[in-house]
Amino acid sequence: MHIPFKEPVSPRYIHITPETNQVHLLVPVVGGQEISTDNTCKATAVLKKFFDGGVRRELAIYKKALEFDIALLEQDNPQRVLKEARLAQIEIYIEAVSAMQYSYREAMAAFIERPSNLYSIQLRPHDQDIQSNVVNPTFTIERSNDAQGNPLSALYNAMYALFPDIEISIPDPRTRLTNAVLEALPGLPAFADIQRVLKEQCAALFGLSIDFTQGTDSKPVTKEAMDTIMGFEGNATSQDYIDALLGACAPNMWENIQTPPFYSVGNISENLSPSEKRNAIEERTEQLSILTQFFLANLNVYCKAKNLSAENFGKVLDASPALSKQLVDTVSMALSKGDNLEEELCYFCNIQTKEFKLSRFLNTEDITAVKQKFERTYYTVTATKENPHMDDFMILDMEATGKIAKFVTHQGAICVNFAEIVEPTLPNQNYFAQARKNFAIHSTEIQHENKWIAGELEIKPEALLARINNDQLEKLPEPVQEELRRTSPALHLYLFLHDVAKGRQEKAEALLRASETHAQMLIRTPGLFTDYSGRTFHCTAYEYAYWAKDTHMCRMLERRMDEETKAYLLERIDDMERTGLTYQQHGKEHCSVHFDFAPLKTALQKSIDVYEELYGTDNYWDAILEAWMGIGKAQRDIPAHVAQEYCRADRSFDPLPQFNEETLPRILAFFNFNTRADDSWFPLKSAHFGLGFDIALTRGSSFGIANNLQYGIRGMAIGCQRLVPSYIPIDLAAIIRLDEVRTADLMQSRDNLSLPVNLQKIKI
Repeated sequence: MHIPFKEPVSPRYIHITPETNQVHLLVPVVGGQEISTDNTCKATAVLKKFFDGGVRRELAIYKKALEFDIALLEQDNPQRVLKEARLAQIEIYIEAVSAMQYSYREAMAAFIERPSNLYSIQLRPHDQDIQSNVVNPTFTIERSNDAQGNPLSALYNAMYALFPDIEISIPDPRTRLTNAVLEALPGLPAFADIQRVLKEQCAALFGLSIDFTQGTDSKPVTKEAMDTIMGFEGNATSQDYIDALLGACAPNMWENIQTPPFYSVGNISENLSPSEKRNAIEERTEQLSILTQFFLANLNVYCKAKNLSAENFGKVLDASPALSKQLVDTVSMALSKGDNLEEELCYFCNIQTKEFKLSRFLNTEDITAVKQKFERTYYTVTATKENPHMDDFMILDMEATGKIAKFVTHQGAICVNFAEIVEPTLPNQNYFAQARKNFAIHSTEIQHENKWIAGELEIKPEALLARINNDQLEKLPEPVQEELRRTSPALHLYLFLHDVAKGRQEKAEALLRASETHAQMLIRTPGLFTDYSGRTFHCTAYEYAYWAKDTHMCRMLERRMDEETKAYLLERIDDMERTGLTYQQHGKEHCSVHFDFAPLKTALQKSIDVYEELYGTDNYWDAILEAWMGIGKAQRDIPAHVAQEYCRADRSFDPLPQFNEETLPRILAFFNFNTRADDSWFPLKSAHFGLGFDIALTRGSSFGIANNLQYGIRGMAIGCQRLVPSYIPIDLAAIIRLDEVRTADLMQSRDNLSLPVNLQKIKI
């Protein structure tokens, strides 16, 4: 049979270098590609989500997938060697991100202040976002006001003084292109010159790559062909050939051309009331102000990235009202004439080289690059209403290389390699140094997928069952599971033991019904299995149910036994009562007669004691958090049937149940207030987070589902004030009663095994 590997090809946050098998963990700093599309608040939330559990969940999922794949592969398989190496790296990251959960903000803030290829800019919109906060901005203008509320920014004041009265002359794109080509052509241009310059200007003005050496029919375009088609007789001008080439090679190009950002603003309609006109002027003034600031910020970032200037252009302009007025005059003049405003602003900076401390003039290549990035980034941030604030942005230099190129794009976010921000006091520093060295050769755009790790394994059913556990079996594709059920009798015992250990009573009984001739064999045969809490036993299904005090499961099994099976199991139970049942958990061997409820009772009592003794003191919050997580850790270890008593939907723990219902609904669902979604008690999400780490469960008097106390100091404070006086004592009383009732039920189990079938009426 063929089994596809589980290791995900498109995991969140994870990139793997094919040549070295190096795993890289990419930390999202802000949404976006070459410019951020999140504001300050959203960027903070993205980082918080990563460190507060998001990345640990993803790493845990990835780890389980690797463990599944590794279990399928033989020791000497080359793929296993690579997967084991990746697993070791994933475990290093799990340890490190867990250690930095409460210190990542400082580490990230310190890293962002260093020189890199990510540049912060801060603008001044009319309505400012008071939460806007940037670190080490490349471009910013003064955002504060004087005592009378007047803006202190000279640039802002100049724009708001002149922009309301501008009459914009909106240029036709074809005219713009024609004029640009005619201006760039050499004297007495050849036909090939016109083709070349036309292509260059299409790219420069519109970002379009058009081949003017062949027509739409893919035939070569020559001067002779154009003269014949157009009827030129030796007197055609350059403009005639421009028009002819556009018609022959790009007749529909105008459909793909956006209006330049500055000219998308437009003029004020004449058919407006005075108040409407006033509002329209204010809106247009703000748009032009933001456009001007945004272009200057892009130009500033370009100059800094290319080492042309280290100045903050916004501060330079704010320091000189005269310079600010000259710049705004340049904008007004260009808009009124329909000129290429972006070019005019670049020429202005060339004229003011001394003020902006440019190391050289901006050339045609520079101006084209700035214009194109300005248009791309502006259209990106204004494409949707997801980013209503125009206060601050981060701009990524996609062309950066070498040591400065620390930031990359990955899966729709601007990211940094975790190895760059890892705390130097944490273990495995040599590993992180190697990760940084390996990552230095990557491009700025990181592939979203690790396609090369995809694959599948061909394996025989017997070999498969010998290598995997029940959890892994359940994760096999359904067709593979069905094939195993048809072809492997040994699988029935395997499934039966695990169904009993995990409280899946209906499935276990279905296996007994489906194989009546083998039912006694299934009940009497010991085997190796693991329960939800990671305890591994080698015993019969009934011995486990008896050990766990799952007497609902015991009764089902007793109903299915013949007298010989009963006698056999009674003998094994007698031995167990004398010597205990041995099991392995977390690498250690344990032996006990029954599951011990004491750790859960103790944890519940500790929460009550902390509330009663420390509430209102400075030590309360830390103590109650520790006590509450102690409950969660104890809950990780309970057998499935105890969790199912918490989760049953038909009654709460108040009033105190008798726990004598005929059936036990075998559900493990609860509502997780952390994720605001339905969740499951078992299987446990991870050894590093989840129950006992960021949540614990209480039932109390709530009706319907078990409830989760929202994690966090604030959430703990509010939750415990409400829950401890009522819910936790209710839970404790219920667990004490449940232990008492199930212990007494075991006496009935011994009676059921002792009496002959014809004299026995099994009690529920």
